Amino acid sequence: MSKTEIGFATFSLENLTLGLLMQGPRHGYQLYQEYETIFLPIWTVGRSKFYAALAMLHETGFLAVTTEPQDDRPTRKIYSLTDSGRARFITWLYEPVTPIRAVRVEFLAKLRFFPLLNLPDSNRLIDAQITVCRATLEGWLAAQAAARNDDPFFALVHDFRRRQIELILDWLAACKRKLTIDD
Repeated sequence: MSKTEIGFATFSLENLTLGLLMQGPRHGYQLYQEYETIFLPIWTVGRSKFYAALAMLHETGFLAVTTEPQDDRPTRKIYSLTDSGRARFITWLYEPVTPIRAVRVEFLAKLRFFPLLNLPDSNRLIDAQITVCRATLEGWLAAQAAARNDDPFFALVHDFRRRQIELILDWLAACKRKLTIDD
């Protein structure tokens, strides 16, 4: 069973980093400062993991690196997107997130990129997420009906999950209305 299937999300810091570079080349410290300003309330990551993501993206061909000499300081690395890095980011951006707990981190980060980068069609992402959430709710309701468990604790668990996903669906509808008005 994968982490996603059991409810543990592994959020794609690499894709978030690619998105920051959509505005143009920058050095690592500048990117990390932008990350802290734009995403820290949503997504928490340490500087060492952020720099490791930059290195991995360069090694796999999603980023190009040039160097810039500095007086009395080490040479600075300037990162820029490759065509494959840009394509990877755009693909990731429009895919809905799973599991549902990823809505509070990864989905919010994706949604943040639309106004940040002045990208079109945030409704495409929202509609895809609504579809995933509805399917998840149907699956949970079917599992609850099939379980027929008399344990009141599990009834509370099922009620919590149902309410949580219904709240997310309401919130997604509100996002769609708000972002449509702001476009």
